[in-house]
Amino acid sequence: MQESATNGLKLLQGGIKGLSEVQASWRFFNNPNVSSKELFEPIVENLKVEITKQCDKYLLAMSDWSHLDYKKHKSKCELKSENRKDTCMKIGYDLQSTIAVSDRSGEPIAPMVHNLKTSDTVYSTYNDKIDINLTHLEELACRAKYINTNFDTKNIQIVHIVDREADSIAFMRKLVDNNSLFILRGKGNSKVQYTDTITNTKIDIKQSELADKLSLGKQVKKIKYKNKKVTIFANECDIVINRDATKMVIQDNGKRKLIKTQGEPLKARFVVERLVDDKNEVVATWLLISNVYDENITSGTIATWYYYRWKIESYFKLLKSSGFNLEQWQQTNPKALFKRLLVVSHSCMLVWKIANHNSTNAKKLRQILIELSGKQIQRGVDFTYPALLKGLENYIITIDMLTRFSVDDIFKMKDELSEVMGFEI
Repeated sequence: MQESATNGLKLLQGGIKGLSEVQASWRFFNNPNVSSKELFEPIVENLKVEITKQCDKYLLAMSDWSHLDYKKHKSKCELKSENRKDTCMKIGYDLQSTIAVSDRSGEPIAPMVHNLKTSDTVYSTYNDKIDINLTHLEELACRAKYINTNFDTKNIQIVHIVDREADSIAFMRKLVDNNSLFILRGKGNSKVQYTDTITNTKIDIKQSELADKLSLGKQVKKIKYKNKKVTIFANECDIVINRDATKMVIQDNGKRKLIKTQGEPLKARFVVERLVDDKNEVVATWLLISNVYDENITSGTIATWYYYRWKIESYFKLLKSSGFNLEQWQQTNPKALFKRLLVVSHSCMLVWKIANHNSTNAKKLRQILIELSGKQIQRGVDFTYPALLKGLENYIITIDMLTRFSVDDIFKMKDELSEVMGFEI
């Protein structure tokens, strides 16, 4: 067992880089002389290397937004307040993130961009001067352009994958203008145009109605969805989106006005992804819009790539509840909180690298970290990200102890503690 442990730990200390960056960056997150971009730079450089190692032809850029709830943190600066219909008052910050996911394995590689939007400022890893008044999609269009420019490689293309909020013709046109490839989830009531194959006529139709016209299509793969075994089926047809872009503007008199803007028709693939259980019942339907035209990228591939989108939701869960408890952090200054988040991103990158590594030593390392974590995991599951993360944390604490105390000192402490407690430890 000692030899196995040694092989695994050698991988952590040498074969997988990043541990020293986690330890070093932790010391500097509250240093005013260290910028957010400088803290994030090691992740960017690491990702550029890993893209060619972990991706075949495409890099999947998963983008999403997550509200950070700080209703009970009244001492925090720049808290945003938002009151939505049928919901309680939301007080806190908005986290806007993009993570890189492998087209080969569907596993996350590293965060690509983080923004923290407060009432006054957008703290960002890619642009220090983001307009606070930009909508989510307007900012995301700028972010996509940055990602395309800064993570471009000769043989790997970037595909931006976003949830239903991205079903905006204005946003799609901006992505096309930026030469961005995308897979977006569509809304059922949004209208598109398709050509009826029987009558050869062009028909304007709601996306939900068009989906009803398409059969299940081809079986793609079996997955687990909401703790239920289901099968992905996918079918597709060509569409054209030619509706006007709309934007709400506030006039000088304070009244709101809806402005419509015409634009070029946008040709796209319309992919209907259905999840079917063992009773042949459809448990979920996702309407997807994509401009990825590649004879090797089938509707099933697009459906699979969109299914991988849940990885960013798992990332937010890891940050907020299953690992780092982001919503309990006590920093009152949002800039300091954002820097701490970037340090945490280093740890996530390292954990993902350990999880994705295929060597024998990596498998042994994962076993060691699971044991160090003290967490129980589901039978048949080799590891979870929260368990690896906890094991890594305990490993770093152990290493820190060994740098400050000798092994003899540690065992002496054990004897002294046994004496104090009155029984052998």
